[in-house]
Amino acid sequence: MSVTGKARQRAIVRRWWPVALALAISLSAFAVDAWADRRREGSPAANRALVDRGRTGEVIADVSADVARIFTYTHADPAATERAARDALTGRATADHRRLFGLVKQNAPVMRLSLTTKVAKAGLIELTRDGTAAVLLVVLDQTATRGGRPTGPPVAAQLIVTARHDDRHGWRISDLRAA
Repeated sequence: MSVTGKARQRAIVRRWWPVALALAISLSAFAVDAWADRRREGSPAANRALVDRGRTGEVIADVSADVARIFTYTHADPAATERAARDALTGRATADHRRLFGLVKQNAPVMRLSLTTKVAKAGLIELTRDGTAAVLLVVLDQTATRGGRPTGPPVAAQLIVTARHDDRHGWRISDLRAA
């Protein structure tokens, strides 16, 4: 390469290196921003249960009341449990509840069975950023009676409950799993 060719090459490099550097910095900034967004979605800050006490209290109270109602049953008024389930459940939880209480409903009149469920403790594990979906851990105390007599001491149960909120129905339970 001649001296003038090298000089020309240096002039081009001198002229364009700031543009190349700015381009590299911009691309790096976009990459870091995208990485930070992905991290933020999975971060504790994205979980509103940790920062929104008012909404957390509302979710726990509403869902706990629904759980207690859908798992309380008396042979004298099985329709009460069915109404509670219709109001509180949606999706997969509806089918799971029907299956579970279908067996109870068949045997309860003969045994004069009643089941009283109280929420001993409930905690919000996750509340989405928009506040419309929640996952809770619910600890239950259940007492069963046959013919008006206790069948034994209260039994504890733990559930992972997923609930969704909409303006028309409020909080509705969409999934119930044993914890």
